[in-house]
Amino acid sequence: MNEYDVIVVGAGCAGPAAAKKAVELGLKTLLLEKAQVPGEKNISGTCLNGAALIIPDLHYLVEGPVERVIREMRTYHINKDRTTIFHEIPSEGILLLSIRRDHFDAWHTEKAKKAGAEVKLSTTVVDIIEENDYVKGVITDNGEKYYSKVVIDAGGVNSIVGRKAGLIPKRKGKNMILYVTICVHLGQKVIDERIGECIEYYLSPGIQYKTWPWLFPKKDTVTLGTGGYMDENLINDEFPNVNKYMENFLNLPIVKKKLEGGKIVAWGLHLEYDEAIEKRVKNGLILTGEAGGFVVPFLGEGMPEAFFTGIYAAQSVAKAIEANDFSEAKLSETYQELIARNFFMQAFRHIGAVNKQTALSKSDEEITKMMQNVIMGGGFISNAIHTKWMKGVEDQDKELLQEAYDLLELIQPYANVDPDFENLYNERGRK
Repeated sequence: MNEYDVIVVGAGCAGPAAAKKAVELGLKTLLLEKAQVPGEKNISGTCLNGAALIIPDLHYLVEGPVERVIREMRTYHINKDRTTIFHEIPSEGILLLSIRRDHFDAWHTEKAKKAGAEVKLSTTVVDIIEENDYVKGVITDNGEKYYSKVVIDAGGVNSIVGRKAGLIPKRKGKNMILYVTICVHLGQKVIDERIGECIEYYLSPGIQYKTWPWLFPKKDTVTLGTGGYMDENLINDEFPNVNKYMENFLNLPIVKKKLEGGKIVAWGLHLEYDEAIEKRVKNGLILTGEAGGFVVPFLGEGMPEAFFTGIYAAQSVAKAIEANDFSEAKLSETYQELIARNFFMQAFRHIGAVNKQTALSKSDEEITKMMQNVIMGGGFISNAIHTKWMKGVEDQDKELLQEAYDLLELIQPYANVDPDFENLYNERGRK
C-alpha cells in the first residue's frame, strides 16, 4: 500500500504541478504536504507572469482562483532630491495575474488530487530512505515509510529531502535574501481607486538592501515586501533587523497615503536562495522549484520556474520508468534537456544574474540614481545617450561609446532641480 511510482514532497507551486503531470503520464503518485492548507503561510509577492502562462504547459493554471488582473506596472525611484516614476501601460493584454497562495495552492493541490494523485496533508517528511546509493522513499514525522521509484523534492528553499540527500548546501550570505512581508486589508473599492490593475515597485535608500520592494494588489488586500541580501551589511546599527526596512518603506509619504485606513492582517519572513545549486538530481531523486535553486528572487521570479520544473521532473520520471533506469544520469538526461529548451527560464536567469552583479557592486543610493538616469528628461536625454551607445556597439566604434558616456556625464548637473529657480519665480515671476 505504501509503494508508488513517484512521491512528491511539498504542495507549493512545483509539487502539485509535478503530481498532476505524473498522474496524467500514468504514474501511481503520492503528494505529501506538511501544512493543513497548502500555501497558508505564504504572503510573498504572488503574481503569475503572463509571459510564462502563455506557454502550453501552464495553460491550465489560468483556471485557478485569481484575485486581480494586472495590466500596468509602476516603478518609483526615490531619493532626497526627487521621485521619478516609470509607469508602463501596454495598449492591450495582461501582464500578470495576482493571486493568494493559500487559495491558489489549495486549488492546485485539489487539481492534482482530482487527476488521481493521492494527497496527504499535515504530513511532514523528516528523512529519506536510501539503499545502495539510491533514494527509495521518505519517512514522515509519525514514522510511516513510503517507497517509490523516484522522489520529486518540491519542499522549498531548505527542504529536508534535498539536505538529507546532500544536494542542498548550507545557504547563507550574498546568495540568500531575507524578505519581510505584510498583508494590508484596504477593501476592494479603496484598492480600485488608489492602485487599480497595477503592481508597484519602489527603490529608495533605507527601504531595502539591494532588492526591489513591492506593493501588489489583491482583491481586497495588498501585499508588501522588502529585505535584502544576507551579507554582513544587511543588519547594522541603523538597521538592527529587517523590520526596520519595512518600517521605512511604510513611512514613505507616497506609500503611507496609499495605505491610509488599512489594517495589517498578516506578517511573515521569507527566505529565498539566489543561486543555482551544483546538482539537482541524484539516483532516485529530482529537485524542483526553490529546492533546486530555480528561483530568481532579484526579479521576483519563482512560481513559473517551479511549475515548469515540477512538470519536467514528472516527465523525466516517466522516461526513467519506461527505461527501468532511475539513475542520476538517466533522470538528468530528460530533465536538463527540457530546462535548456525553456526560453523563459533561461532568459530570466540571465537577466537576473546580470542585474544582481550590478546591484551588489553599488550602493542603494547609486542604484536609485542610475535608474533615474535611465528615464530622466522624459526619456529624451537617455534616448540621445542610448542611440549613440547602441550605434557604437553595432559599429564597434569606441569614439561613439565615449561620446555617449561623455554626454551622460555632461547632463548630470541638470538631473538635480535647482531650488533657486523657485525662489526666483516666487520673487519675480508672480509680480
